[in-house]
Amino acid sequence: MKKVISIILALAMIFSVLTVGASAAVKTECGGNCDTCPSIVVPGIGQSNVWALDENGDYLLDDNGERMSCFPAIFDIGSIVLKAVVPVLLTLVTQHDIGLSKALSDVVLDSFAVNMCDNNGKNTGNIEVEKYPYSVAECSEYEKEQIYDNVPLLDYAKQAGEDHLYYFAYNSFSNHLDIVNELYDFIQMVKEDTGHDKVNIVPISMGGSVANGLLEYHPDVMDSLNKVVYIVPALDGSTIVGDLLLKDLTFLDKDFLYNGFLETLMDEDEARMIEVIARILPDQVLLKCLNAVADTLVNDVAANITTLWALCPSSAYPEAAKELLSDPSKAEIKRQTDMYYKAQLNSDANIQKLVDKGVQVFNIVDYDVPLYCIGNTWNGDNADGVIHLDSTSMGVVSAKVGETLPEDYVQANTYCSNPEHNHISPDRVLDASTGLLPDTTFYFDGQNHERTARNDIIISLATRLLATDDITDVYSDENYPQFNGARDPRKIKNNLLPAAKNVDASTLNAEDASELAAAIAEAEAFVNGTVCVAGQEDKIEERLNSILVKVGVYAPDEDEEPSDFFSKLSLWLYDNYGTAGYSEMLPITFNLIFKGFFSVINDKILAPVNSLI
Repeated sequence: MKKVISIILALAMIFSVLTVGASAAVKTECGGNCDTCPSIVVPGIGQSNVWALDENGDYLLDDNGERMSCFPAIFDIGSIVLKAVVPVLLTLVTQHDIGLSKALSDVVLDSFAVNMCDNNGKNTGNIEVEKYPYSVAECSEYEKEQIYDNVPLLDYAKQAGEDHLYYFAYNSFSNHLDIVNELYDFIQMVKEDTGHDKVNIVPISMGGSVANGLLEYHPDVMDSLNKVVYIVPALDGSTIVGDLLLKDLTFLDKDFLYNGFLETLMDEDEARMIEVIARILPDQVLLKCLNAVADTLVNDVAANITTLWALCPSSAYPEAAKELLSDPSKAEIKRQTDMYYKAQLNSDANIQKLVDKGVQVFNIVDYDVPLYCIGNTWNGDNADGVIHLDSTSMGVVSAKVGETLPEDYVQANTYCSNPEHNHISPDRVLDASTGLLPDTTFYFDGQNHERTARNDIIISLATRLLATDDITDVYSDENYPQFNGARDPRKIKNNLLPAAKNVDASTLNAEDASELAAAIAEAEAFVNGTVCVAGQEDKIEERLNSILVKVGVYAPDEDEEPSDFFSKLSLWLYDNYGTAGYSEMLPITFNLIFKGFFSVINDKILAPVNSLI
């Protein structure tokens, strides 16, 4: 009996020691005993700092003494000029490609060298990823600034505590499988640090592809998840990346290059100016250079980066893999990308498994913004500017940007059988019932992918979803409807409203004082509201600006007529000379003159003579 008691006491002592040790490791104030699970942000492409290092492991610095970011590449202007100046001059003088395409290809290799990977898909650049293997509470002020600049979840941190917020940083141009495995380990670390047995994850953009891999390669992680809040996730890649890997690029078409491509990427006048300058090269030389750059970028850079392959749509993967990964030297990369292709195809099924396990899964989606017209399929689907809607929405049926569903279209109810639910958007652009999660997916009309974090309604919604259980579906709160709009109220919040409130209304006449008060009230209602109406933001900005100008706080805007010189010149050149370079225009001009001359001869002399004969 004494032995039994001794054993029990010994076990009790061991258990107490282990318990003390375990609780000592927990870093949260709640010790894991609160109702709010910790949240892990899995950011998108370029939302993690990756710094270039020299051969000694020290940071490379730019001319301003700032660390050099590796995203998307390192462009050393001095080196580029040295490599390209002689070939450029020789090519301009001879109007033939005298080493220019080779020089430009070398520039691409040099610039992207820091992000290149070997045939195992491992990064070969000398870099350092700025990671945060601890909660935001333990971050330095600099680190907090970096995190909140990317994903402004300050309100969530205030409600749940910064010790319940984590940021999983990774290199966007590296090995996808390694990143997925790191995230799995990161989740285990967060559970240990916080004392919670479950976490929330917030996959954003490219983070959606990381989440796909996580659920496929580590299915046991589902038991560690409380909520998943997707924000514009690339669950089936982006057609832009698919077109890139297939080299189905718009700017390799001469007509598109001079008549539409650049205007989608920059100011129209700047684009037209570049079109005018580009004609210094004959069109064949220009296209040869562009093709050489595209070949180098795809074959020598992108083909080995498995994180980019994870952004290839499943529809484009088989053809792209056959084209780029058939060589035996690419066998390991092909093995890994095939693994992800399977995860991509299983994305909906794995998400459904989450739901079946009781994990709350939400999705926040932007739509009705055309893709950047880099690839030839840019206008084939609705999108948010960067990712096509079918990918972010888990398969929703939609009209193209600028169009609507047919008048006789009826809600398909693919994933919703409740006859009381109307999932067709008010603008009749999409049928949300065809997406995997019709009751927990929120749509923002006209919201650009790259400016998602500037939409404070989206951030407010994400905060509510993560920090509380108030919202369980799109019907839970009329302040957060299933269909909402785009906005960026920073100018109103940070500039116009403070300026208006700072005006001493007692110095104004009654009419101006009344208008100022009304404009302030309308702006405050807008800022504090969570339902966006198209065009409302612009009208409020205009109203505030007008009264501030009238009462003398702001100076009137000087209307400057925009210069359209280059636009007119570029269009005239295209209409008269097509895609020809300047050196090719003289023969075309003579040809037009001779055609005109013989046309006159025929009309005025030969035709009358023939009629007499």
